[in-house]
Amino acid sequence: MSDPLGVPVPDGREAKPVIELRDVVRTYPGSPPVHALRGIDLVVRQGEHLSIVGPSGSGKSTLLHTLGLLDRPTSGTYRLGGVETTELGDAQRAVLRGSRIGFVFQSFHLLPHRTVEENVMLAELYHRPPAGTSRSSRRKRALAVLDRVGMGHRAGFRPVRLSGGERQRVAIARALLTEPEILLCDEPTGNLDTDNTAVILDLFDELREQGVTLLVITHDGEVSRRAGRSVRINDGVLRAERG
Repeated sequence: MSDPLGVPVPDGREAKPVIELRDVVRTYPGSPPVHALRGIDLVVRQGEHLSIVGPSGSGKSTLLHTLGLLDRPTSGTYRLGGVETTELGDAQRAVLRGSRIGFVFQSFHLLPHRTVEENVMLAELYHRPPAGTSRSSRRKRALAVLDRVGMGHRAGFRPVRLSGGERQRVAIARALLTEPEILLCDEPTGNLDTDNTAVILDLFDELREQGVTLLVITHDGEVSRRAGRSVRINDGVLRAERG
């Protein structure tokens, strides 16, 4: 598939590609083998908001795992931020993933016995902080990202006292703690009602304006329509739908 050119930057030039998949195939061995991804071509540029839609079993999860460096293609190339990833070792992939990608899931995965602030700070368990980083410094950054998503006033609360939309905003804050370029979101509004979904979509608009690149897997038509571009995957084949 030939990908759209992407989003412009203010001076009229195209924004730089942050994700480039070329002829990506993922086949799981078996009898018969499962062809989860079939020749995927995709370019996502900095600051884009892309939705990925498709039915169950279409290859969405495999694509998400590939984009998040949690799985390797059987063949093809994947450049993330200009770095060819397919030949990297596991440790190199983990470092690249931790420095460039944040994950947001349908389930919030917040620890109930920890405060909101502590849940966000725990993101650094999965990323090695700079040597000499103090707890007070980590706390300051956690409070900053909570303010960024409108949850600074809930920093001392435990998750049980929050609404579903508030919990998802905390999960987004946690994903933003390491300042990733890209947020990969897997059905991020799947557990939310209409009002809370609208709050999260407004937040996504704000993050995009701040330069964050958003890839959102969704079954929800409204969530997909709010994205600047939409692609559909079916039987492992990706096609442009809008944008």
